[in-house]
Amino acid sequence: MESPKSAFRHLWAAIQLFRQIEDRFVNDDLSNLVPIYDAMLRLDFLAQKHVPYSLSSFSRCSDSAMMENPFWNRPSPQFPRSSYSDRVASERFRLTQLICAHNKLSRVVWGALCPLEERPRLDELLGFYNEMILWKKSSPATFSDCDGLTTIDSFTAFDPGSLPIPPPPCVFTSNEAALAVAMFNSYLACTVTMLSATDENPTTREVEAYHLGYQNLCIAAGLVERHKNQDASQYKPCDSVTSGITTSLYHGFNRCFSSAWQKWTIFALRSIGREGLTNGFASANTLEIMCGLDASNHVNLGSNSYLGPLNERLIPLLLPRLEGGKRIAFYLRYGTEELGGDEREIQVAAKATWTQNADGNMEALNIDVYDPEMIGKLTLQKRPQSLELFEAWRQAVDKGWHGYLETTIREGSLQIG
Repeated sequence: MESPKSAFRHLWAAIQLFRQIEDRFVNDDLSNLVPIYDAMLRLDFLAQKHVPYSLSSFSRCSDSAMMENPFWNRPSPQFPRSSYSDRVASERFRLTQLICAHNKLSRVVWGALCPLEERPRLDELLGFYNEMILWKKSSPATFSDCDGLTTIDSFTAFDPGSLPIPPPPCVFTSNEAALAVAMFNSYLACTVTMLSATDENPTTREVEAYHLGYQNLCIAAGLVERHKNQDASQYKPCDSVTSGITTSLYHGFNRCFSSAWQKWTIFALRSIGREGLTNGFASANTLEIMCGLDASNHVNLGSNSYLGPLNERLIPLLLPRLEGGKRIAFYLRYGTEELGGDEREIQVAAKATWTQNADGNMEALNIDVYDPEMIGKLTLQKRPQSLELFEAWRQAVDKGWHGYLETTIREGSLQIG
Protein backbone atom coordinates (compact mmCIF):
# COMPACT_ATOMS: atom_id res chain seq x y z
CA MET A 1 0.00 0.00 0.00
CA GLU A 2 1.56 3.25 -1.24
CA SER A 3 5.02 1.67 -1.31
CA PRO A 4 5.54 1.29 -5.05
CA LYS A 5 9.29 0.79 -4.95
CA SER A 6 8.90 -2.19 -2.60
CA ALA A 7 6.03 -3.61 -4.64
CA PHE A 8 7.89 -3.21 -7.92
CA ARG A 9 10.98 -4.91 -6.49
CA HIS A 10 8.85 -8.00 -5.83
CA LEU A 11 7.42 -7.74 -9.35
CA TRP A 12 10.88 -7.41 -10.91
CA ALA A 13 12.03 -10.52 -9.05
CA ALA A 14 8.92 -12.39 -10.24
CA ILE A 15 9.50 -11.32 -13.84
CA GLN A 16 13.04 -12.67 -13.82
CA LEU A 17 11.92 -15.99 -12.30
CA PHE A 18 9.06 -16.29 -14.79
CA ARG A 19 11.35 -15.71 -17.77
CA GLN A 20 13.64 -18.50 -16.55
CA ILE A 21 10.85 -21.10 -16.36
CA GLU A 22 8.36 -20.22 -19.11
CA ASP A 23 10.40 -21.84 -21.89
CA ARG A 24 10.11 -25.18 -20.09
CA PHE A 25 6.37 -25.29 -20.65
CA VAL A 26 4.71 -26.75 -23.71
CA ASN A 27 1.74 -25.03 -25.36
CA ASP A 28 -0.77 -27.19 -23.52
CA ASP A 29 0.58 -25.93 -20.20
CA LEU A 30 0.43 -22.23 -21.08
CA SER A 31 -3.27 -21.91 -20.23
CA ASN A 32 -2.40 -22.74 -16.63
CA LEU A 33 -0.15 -19.65 -16.54
CA VAL A 34 -2.94 -17.25 -17.47
CA PRO A 35 -3.55 -15.94 -13.91
CA ILE A 36 0.19 -15.34 -13.39
CA TYR A 37 0.70 -13.74 -16.78
CA ASP A 38 -2.41 -11.59 -16.37
CA ALA A 39 -1.39 -10.31 -12.93
CA MET A 40 2.17 -9.57 -14.03
CA LEU A 41 1.10 -7.76 -17.18
CA ARG A 42 -1.37 -5.60 -15.23
CA LEU A 43 1.20 -4.75 -12.57
CA ASP A 44 3.82 -4.06 -15.25
CA PHE A 45 1.38 -1.63 -16.86
CA LEU A 46 0.70 0.00 -13.49
CA ALA A 47 4.44 0.41 -12.99
CA GLN A 48 4.81 2.07 -16.40
CA LYS A 49 2.13 4.60 -15.47
CA HIS A 50 3.61 5.21 -12.01
CA VAL A 51 7.21 5.74 -13.15
CA PRO A 52 7.41 8.73 -15.53
CA TYR A 53 8.92 8.15 -19.00
CA SER A 54 9.40 4.43 -18.35
CA LEU A 55 8.86 1.48 -20.68
CA SER A 56 7.73 -2.05 -19.91
CA SER A 57 10.01 -4.38 -17.98
CA PHE A 58 7.89 -7.42 -18.88
CA SER A 59 6.85 -8.45 -22.34
CA ARG A 60 6.23 -11.94 -23.58
CA CYS A 61 6.45 -10.74 -27.18
CA SER A 62 9.68 -10.35 -29.10
CA ASP A 63 10.48 -7.08 -30.83
CA SER A 64 9.52 -8.58 -34.20
CA ALA A 65 6.20 -9.78 -32.81
CA MET A 66 5.50 -6.28 -31.53
CA MET A 67 5.74 -5.02 -35.10
CA GLU A 68 2.81 -7.14 -36.26
CA ASN A 69 -0.05 -4.98 -37.48
CA PRO A 70 -2.73 -4.75 -36.35
CA PHE A 71 -1.81 -5.73 -32.81
CA TRP A 72 -5.42 -5.84 -31.56
CA ASN A 73 -6.29 -9.14 -33.29
CA ARG A 74 -3.29 -11.12 -32.08
CA PRO A 75 -4.31 -14.05 -29.86
CA SER A 76 -4.28 -13.48 -26.10
CA PRO A 77 -4.67 -15.95 -23.26
CA GLN A 78 -8.22 -17.23 -22.90
CA PHE A 79 -9.92 -17.14 -19.54
CA PRO A 80 -11.32 -20.51 -18.48
CA ARG A 81 -14.98 -19.54 -18.11
CA SER A 82 -17.37 -17.59 -20.31
CA SER A 83 -19.07 -15.54 -17.60
CA TYR A 84 -19.62 -11.81 -18.07
CA SER A 85 -16.79 -10.93 -15.66
CA ASP A 86 -14.37 -13.23 -17.51
CA ARG A 87 -15.27 -11.72 -20.87
CA VAL A 88 -14.68 -8.21 -19.50
CA ALA A 89 -11.37 -9.32 -17.95
CA SER A 90 -10.25 -10.84 -21.25
CA GLU A 91 -11.14 -7.66 -23.17
CA ARG A 92 -9.34 -5.45 -20.67
CA PHE A 93 -6.33 -7.76 -20.87
CA ARG A 94 -6.19 -7.21 -24.63
CA LEU A 95 -6.44 -3.45 -24.15
CA THR A 96 -3.47 -3.57 -21.77
CA GLN A 97 -1.55 -5.65 -24.32
CA LEU A 98 -2.29 -3.14 -27.05
CA ILE A 99 -1.17 -0.10 -25.03
CA CYS A 100 1.97 -1.83 -23.72
CA ALA A 101 2.99 -2.84 -27.25
CA HIS A 102 2.66 0.69 -28.59
CA ASN A 103 4.37 2.18 -25.56
CA LYS A 104 7.38 0.00 -26.36
CA LEU A 105 7.32 1.17 -29.97
CA SER A 106 6.34 4.81 -29.66
CA ARG A 107 5.89 5.83 -26.00
CA VAL A 108 2.14 6.36 -26.12
CA VAL A 109 1.99 6.44 -22.30
CA TRP A 110 4.38 9.37 -21.84
CA GLY A 111 4.45 10.88 -25.33
CA ALA A 112 2.53 13.98 -24.27
CA LEU A 113 5.33 14.86 -21.81
CA CYS A 114 8.10 14.46 -24.40
CA PRO A 115 9.48 17.13 -26.75
CA LEU A 116 7.64 17.09 -30.06
CA GLU A 117 10.51 15.45 -31.94
CA GLU A 118 10.44 12.53 -29.48
CA ARG A 119 6.72 11.95 -29.73
CA PRO A 120 5.23 9.11 -31.77
CA ARG A 121 5.20 9.80 -35.50
CA LEU A 122 1.93 10.74 -37.19
CA ASP A 123 1.54 7.28 -38.73
CA GLU A 124 2.19 5.64 -35.33
CA LEU A 125 -0.42 7.82 -33.65
CA LEU A 126 -3.00 7.15 -36.35
CA GLY A 127 -2.22 3.43 -36.23
CA PHE A 128 -2.68 3.33 -32.46
CA TYR A 129 -5.89 5.37 -32.70
CA ASN A 130 -7.37 2.99 -35.29
CA GLU A 131 -6.38 -0.10 -33.30
CA MET A 132 -8.03 1.36 -30.20
CA ILE A 133 -11.25 1.90 -32.15
CA LEU A 134 -11.06 -1.67 -33.42
CA TRP A 135 -10.55 -2.88 -29.84
CA LYS A 136 -13.74 -1.08 -28.81
CA LYS A 137 -15.70 -2.68 -31.65
CA SER A 138 -14.42 -6.11 -30.66
CA SER A 139 -15.16 -5.70 -26.93
CA PRO A 140 -18.94 -6.23 -26.62
CA ALA A 141 -18.88 -7.24 -22.94
CA THR A 142 -17.12 -4.04 -21.83
CA PHE A 143 -19.45 -1.85 -23.87
CA SER A 144 -22.62 -3.84 -23.20
CA ASP A 145 -25.91 -2.03 -22.68
CA CYS A 146 -25.58 0.54 -19.92
CA ASP A 147 -28.04 3.38 -19.47
CA GLY A 148 -25.33 5.67 -18.13
CA LEU A 149 -23.00 4.99 -21.06
CA THR A 150 -25.84 5.63 -23.51
CA THR A 151 -26.47 8.97 -21.79
CA ILE A 152 -22.88 10.19 -21.86
CA ASP A 153 -22.44 9.00 -25.46
CA SER A 154 -25.31 11.34 -26.36
CA PHE A 155 -23.36 14.27 -24.90
CA THR A 156 -20.88 14.15 -27.81
CA ALA A 157 -23.44 16.14 -29.82
CA PHE A 158 -23.19 19.05 -27.35
CA ASP A 159 -20.64 21.82 -27.03
CA PRO A 160 -18.24 20.99 -24.15
CA GLY A 161 -19.06 24.29 -22.46
CA SER A 162 -22.70 23.27 -22.07
CA LEU A 163 -22.02 19.92 -20.35
CA PRO A 164 -23.24 19.82 -16.73
CA ILE A 165 -20.95 19.88 -13.70
CA PRO A 166 -21.22 17.91 -11.43
CA PRO A 167 -21.31 15.25 -14.16
CA PRO A 168 -24.14 12.69 -14.17
CA PRO A 169 -22.98 9.35 -12.69
CA CYS A 170 -22.42 6.56 -15.21
CA VAL A 171 -22.91 3.23 -13.41
CA PHE A 172 -21.70 0.04 -15.09
CA THR A 173 -22.67 -3.55 -14.42
CA SER A 174 -19.16 -4.08 -13.01
CA ASN A 175 -16.32 -1.91 -11.76
CA GLU A 176 -13.99 -3.81 -14.10
CA ALA A 177 -15.94 -2.66 -17.15
CA ALA A 178 -16.05 0.94 -15.87
CA LEU A 179 -12.27 1.00 -15.38
CA ALA A 180 -11.67 -0.57 -18.80
CA VAL A 181 -13.73 2.15 -20.51
CA ALA A 182 -11.96 4.85 -18.47
CA MET A 183 -8.57 3.48 -19.51
CA PHE A 184 -9.67 3.34 -23.15
CA ASN A 185 -10.93 6.94 -23.00
CA SER A 186 -7.71 8.14 -21.34
CA TYR A 187 -5.34 6.78 -23.96
CA LEU A 188 -7.56 7.63 -26.89
CA ALA A 189 -7.83 11.22 -25.60
CA CYS A 190 -4.06 11.39 -25.07
CA THR A 191 -3.54 10.25 -28.66
CA VAL A 192 -6.07 12.76 -29.98
CA THR A 193 -4.27 15.52 -28.07
CA MET A 194 -0.92 14.57 -29.62
CA LEU A 195 -2.56 14.42 -33.05
CA SER A 196 -4.00 17.90 -32.54
CA ALA A 197 -0.45 19.27 -32.34
CA THR A 198 0.03 18.19 -35.98
CA ASP A 199 -3.17 19.84 -37.28
CA GLU A 200 -3.39 23.31 -38.76
CA ASN A 201 -6.80 23.61 -37.10
CA PRO A 202 -6.77 21.48 -33.92
CA THR A 203 -10.32 22.40 -32.82
CA THR A 204 -12.04 19.20 -33.98
CA ARG A 205 -9.57 16.90 -32.26
CA GLU A 206 -9.59 19.02 -29.10
CA VAL A 207 -13.38 18.76 -28.89
CA GLU A 208 -13.07 14.97 -29.22
CA ALA A 209 -10.53 14.97 -26.37
CA TYR A 210 -12.89 17.03 -24.18
CA HIS A 211 -15.77 14.62 -24.77
CA LEU A 212 -13.61 11.62 -23.90
CA GLY A 213 -12.44 13.41 -20.77
CA TYR A 214 -16.01 14.25 -19.80
CA GLN A 215 -17.03 10.62 -20.16
CA ASN A 216 -14.35 9.75 -17.61
CA LEU A 217 -15.74 12.36 -15.23
CA CYS A 218 -19.13 10.63 -15.52
CA ILE A 219 -17.54 7.22 -14.92
CA ALA A 220 -15.69 8.61 -11.90
CA ALA A 221 -18.94 10.09 -10.59
CA GLY A 222 -20.51 6.64 -10.75
CA LEU A 223 -17.58 5.06 -8.88
CA VAL A 224 -17.61 7.82 -6.25
CA GLU A 225 -21.31 7.16 -5.68
CA ARG A 226 -20.66 3.42 -5.47
CA HIS A 227 -17.79 4.06 -3.04
CA LYS A 228 -20.34 5.49 -0.57
CA ASN A 229 -22.38 2.28 -0.53
CA GLN A 230 -21.89 -0.33 2.14
CA ASP A 231 -22.90 -3.35 0.06
CA ALA A 232 -21.03 -5.87 -2.04
CA SER A 233 -20.98 -3.61 -5.10
CA GLN A 234 -18.93 -0.91 -3.36
CA TYR A 235 -15.92 0.43 -5.23
CA LYS A 236 -12.99 -0.45 -2.98
CA PRO A 237 -9.99 1.52 -4.24
CA CYS A 238 -7.73 0.43 -1.39
CA ASP A 239 -7.94 -3.15 -2.70
CA SER A 240 -6.77 -2.08 -6.15
CA VAL A 241 -3.66 -3.82 -7.48
CA THR A 242 -4.30 -2.60 -11.00
CA SER A 243 -5.04 0.72 -12.70
CA GLY A 244 -7.86 2.40 -10.80
CA ILE A 245 -9.81 5.55 -11.60
CA THR A 246 -7.28 7.83 -9.83
CA THR A 247 -4.74 7.55 -12.64
CA SER A 248 -7.32 8.22 -15.36
CA LEU A 249 -8.59 11.32 -13.53
CA TYR A 250 -5.11 12.66 -12.89
CA HIS A 251 -3.91 12.27 -16.48
CA GLY A 252 -7.22 13.64 -17.79
CA PHE A 253 -6.87 16.90 -15.86
CA ASN A 254 -5.14 18.60 -18.79
CA ARG A 255 -8.09 17.77 -21.00
CA CYS A 256 -10.62 19.59 -18.81
CA PHE A 257 -12.56 22.16 -20.79
CA SER A 258 -13.08 24.59 -17.91
CA SER A 259 -12.06 25.32 -14.33
CA ALA A 260 -15.37 23.79 -13.19
CA TRP A 261 -14.23 20.46 -14.69
CA GLN A 262 -10.86 20.86 -12.96
CA LYS A 263 -12.39 21.56 -9.55
CA TRP A 264 -14.66 18.55 -9.82
CA THR A 265 -11.68 16.36 -10.81
CA ILE A 266 -9.82 17.47 -7.67
CA PHE A 267 -12.96 16.77 -5.60
CA ALA A 268 -13.24 13.25 -7.07
CA LEU A 269 -9.57 12.49 -6.40
CA ARG A 270 -9.97 13.52 -2.77
CA SER A 271 -13.16 11.47 -2.50
CA ILE A 272 -11.35 8.34 -3.70
CA GLY A 273 -8.25 9.00 -1.58
CA ARG A 274 -5.75 6.17 -1.34
CA GLU A 275 -6.04 3.61 -4.12
CA GLY A 276 -3.61 0.74 -3.84
CA LEU A 277 -0.17 1.96 -4.90
CA THR A 278 -1.49 5.38 -5.93
CA ASN A 279 -2.69 8.24 -3.77
CA GLY A 280 -5.60 10.44 -4.82
CA PHE A 281 -4.63 13.05 -2.23
CA ALA A 282 -1.15 13.47 -3.76
CA SER A 283 -2.69 13.77 -7.23
CA ALA A 284 -5.27 16.30 -5.98
CA ASN A 285 -2.58 18.39 -4.26
CA THR A 286 -0.42 18.35 -7.42
CA LEU A 287 -3.34 19.65 -9.48
CA GLU A 288 -4.44 22.19 -6.87
CA ILE A 289 -0.96 23.73 -6.90
CA MET A 290 -1.10 23.89 -10.70
CA CYS A 291 -4.43 25.73 -10.61
CA GLY A 292 -2.88 28.31 -8.30
CA LEU A 293 0.12 28.75 -10.58
CA ASP A 294 -2.13 29.13 -13.60
CA ALA A 295 -4.71 31.40 -11.95
CA SER A 296 -3.42 34.67 -13.47
CA ASN A 297 -4.02 33.30 -16.98
CA HIS A 298 -7.67 32.62 -16.16
CA VAL A 299 -8.43 35.54 -13.84
CA ASN A 300 -11.19 36.95 -16.06
CA LEU A 301 -12.75 33.62 -17.00
CA GLY A 302 -15.96 32.18 -15.60
CA SER A 303 -16.01 28.70 -14.09
CA ASN A 304 -17.45 27.19 -17.30
CA SER A 305 -15.23 29.15 -19.70
CA TYR A 306 -12.77 27.57 -22.13
CA LEU A 307 -9.27 27.33 -20.63
CA GLY A 308 -7.43 27.66 -23.94
CA PRO A 309 -5.63 25.36 -26.40
CA LEU A 310 -4.44 22.04 -24.98
CA ASN A 311 -0.88 22.46 -26.19
CA GLU A 312 -0.46 25.80 -24.41
CA ARG A 313 -1.36 24.56 -20.93
CA LEU A 314 0.78 23.62 -17.97
CA ILE A 315 1.49 19.90 -17.68
CA PRO A 316 1.82 18.36 -14.17
CA LEU A 317 4.51 15.73 -13.58
CA LEU A 318 4.28 14.04 -10.17
CA LEU A 319 7.36 11.95 -9.43
CA PRO A 320 7.56 9.11 -6.89
CA ARG A 321 8.09 10.30 -3.34
CA LEU A 322 11.42 11.69 -2.22
CA GLU A 323 13.40 9.93 0.46
CA GLY A 324 11.76 10.84 3.76
CA GLY A 325 8.26 10.89 2.30
CA LYS A 326 8.26 14.34 0.67
CA ARG A 327 6.25 14.78 -2.52
CA ILE A 328 7.77 16.47 -5.56
CA ALA A 329 6.03 17.70 -8.70
CA PHE A 330 7.22 19.63 -11.73
CA TYR A 331 5.04 21.79 -13.96
CA LEU A 332 5.99 21.81 -17.62
CA ARG A 333 4.92 23.62 -20.75
CA TYR A 334 5.99 23.76 -24.36
CA GLY A 335 8.73 26.30 -24.95
CA THR A 336 7.93 29.77 -26.26
CA GLU A 337 10.03 32.69 -27.43
CA GLU A 338 9.19 34.44 -24.16
CA LEU A 339 10.86 31.60 -22.27
CA GLY A 340 13.86 31.79 -24.56
CA GLY A 341 13.71 28.20 -25.74
CA ASP A 342 13.05 26.00 -28.72
CA GLU A 343 9.29 25.67 -29.22
CA ARG A 344 9.72 21.90 -29.58
CA GLU A 345 11.31 21.64 -26.14
CA ILE A 346 9.44 20.98 -22.92
CA GLN A 347 10.16 23.84 -20.50
CA VAL A 348 10.09 23.62 -16.70
CA ALA A 349 7.75 26.34 -15.43
CA ALA A 350 7.74 25.50 -11.71
CA LYS A 351 8.58 22.92 -9.07
CA ALA A 352 6.76 22.15 -5.82
CA THR A 353 7.61 20.02 -2.79
CA TRP A 354 5.40 19.27 0.20
CA THR A 355 4.47 16.74 2.83
CA GLN A 356 1.00 15.35 3.52
CA ASN A 357 -0.71 14.67 6.81
CA ALA A 358 -2.93 11.66 7.50
CA ASP A 359 -5.91 13.42 5.89
CA GLY A 360 -3.98 14.16 2.70
CA ASN A 361 -3.64 17.89 3.37
CA MET A 362 -0.46 19.69 2.33
CA GLU A 363 2.16 20.82 4.83
CA ALA A 364 5.56 22.50 4.39
CA LEU A 365 4.70 23.52 0.83
CA ASN A 366 7.57 25.09 -1.12
CA ILE A 367 7.24 26.35 -4.70
CA ASP A 368 10.02 27.46 -7.07
CA VAL A 369 8.82 29.38 -10.13
CA TYR A 370 10.86 29.64 -13.35
CA ASP A 371 8.26 31.07 -15.74
CA PRO A 372 8.39 34.88 -16.23
CA GLU A 373 4.58 34.93 -16.57
CA MET A 374 4.35 33.88 -12.93
CA ILE A 375 6.73 36.47 -11.46
CA GLY A 376 3.87 38.22 -9.68
CA LYS A 377 3.17 35.14 -7.60
CA LEU A 378 6.56 34.14 -6.26
CA THR A 379 10.23 35.01 -6.65
CA LEU A 380 11.53 33.95 -10.05
CA GLN A 381 14.26 31.31 -9.91
CA LYS A 382 16.80 30.38 -12.58
CA ARG A 383 15.02 27.94 -14.88
CA PRO A 384 16.61 24.50 -15.27
CA GLN A 385 16.70 22.92 -18.72
CA SER A 386 14.19 20.09 -18.74
CA LEU A 387 16.19 17.83 -21.04
CA GLU A 388 19.17 18.10 -18.71
CA LEU A 389 17.01 17.91 -15.60
CA PHE A 390 15.40 14.59 -16.52
CA GLU A 391 18.26 13.09 -18.55
CA ALA A 392 19.58 10.79 -15.79
CA TRP A 393 16.06 9.73 -14.87
CA ARG A 394 15.05 8.92 -18.43
CA GLN A 395 18.25 6.97 -19.06
CA ALA A 396 17.55 4.93 -15.92
CA VAL A 397 14.05 3.87 -17.05
CA ASP A 398 14.59 3.76 -20.81
CA LYS A 399 14.85 -0.05 -20.86
CA GLY A 400 12.08 -0.55 -18.34
CA TRP A 401 10.65 0.80 -15.12
CA HIS A 402 12.98 -1.50 -13.15
CA GLY A 403 15.69 1.15 -13.67
CA TYR A 404 13.82 3.23 -11.08
CA LEU A 405 14.44 0.58 -8.40
CA GLU A 406 18.11 1.50 -8.15
CA THR A 407 17.53 5.25 -8.03
CA THR A 408 17.09 7.63 -5.13
CA ILE A 409 15.39 10.94 -5.84
CA ARG A 410 17.06 13.68 -3.83
CA GLU A 411 15.88 17.21 -3.38
CA GLY A 412 17.71 19.86 -5.34
CA SER A 413 16.89 20.60 -8.95
CA LEU A 414 16.60 16.84 -9.46
CA GLN A 415 19.41 14.52 -8.53
CA ILE A 416 19.17 10.82 -9.16
CA GLY A 417 21.76 8.40 -7.92
